[in-house]
Amino acid sequence: MAHIHTIEFQKRGLPHIHLLIFLYSQHRIRDSHHINFMISAQLPDPQLQPLLYAKVTKYMLHGPCSIDNPQAKYMVNEKCSKHFPKEYRERTDWAENSYLLYARPDNSLVFECNGARFTNQYVVSYYPQLLLLFDCYFNVKISARLGIIKYLSKYICKGPNRATMEISSEMQDEIKAHLNGRFIGPTEAY
Repeated sequence: MAHIHTIEFQKRGLPHIHLLIFLYSQHRIRDSHHINFMISAQLPDPQLQPLLYAKVTKYMLHGPCSIDNPQAKYMVNEKCSKHFPKEYRERTDWAENSYLLYARPDNSLVFECNGARFTNQYVVSYYPQLLLLFDCYFNVKISARLGIIKYLSKYICKGPNRATMEISSEMQDEIKAHLNGRFIGPTEAY
C-alpha cells in the first residue's frame, strides 16, 4: 500500500536503509505460520540448503557476544546490548511489546568459527530470498507497533552531523584551515 525509507550514512561503515512497508489488509500477516514462511532466525540445514547456509553463516550471525567474550563491542554491564544469545523457542510468538519472538529450536545445528560456537540463539532474523538475492547482511523484522513510525521518522529528520569549532587568529593559511576542519567518511572517501 505504501512505504517509507531513509538511508543512514554512518561514519564508520557503509550506508544502510531503514524501510517500513505498509501492506493492504488482504496481505497483512495473520499468524506465526505466515511469519515462519517469510522470515527465519535459524541456521538452515547445510545438506538441504547449502547456499543459504553459507550466506547465513557469513552475514547473519551475531557475536560471539556473551560472558565468554566480555570484550565484544556490544557488551554493556556484562550483557549483550542486542539481547543475544536469544532464548530457544519451538514456535514464533508475539511479545507483549508487539515485537516477534522468532522460532529458534534447540536442534543439533551448530556453526563453529574461530573457536566460537553459533547455534540458533545467535542468528539474526532474515528473509531467505532477499539474503540470497542481495548477498549481504539483510536484517528483517515484522512489527505491529505504531512506535516504529516514530523510530523511522527519527532517521529521516535527523539531519547531518554538526560540530562547533574555533579557528585561532594565528592560522592564516586558509587551505590548511580547510583541510584540518573537514571530515570525510568512508563512503565519501571511496
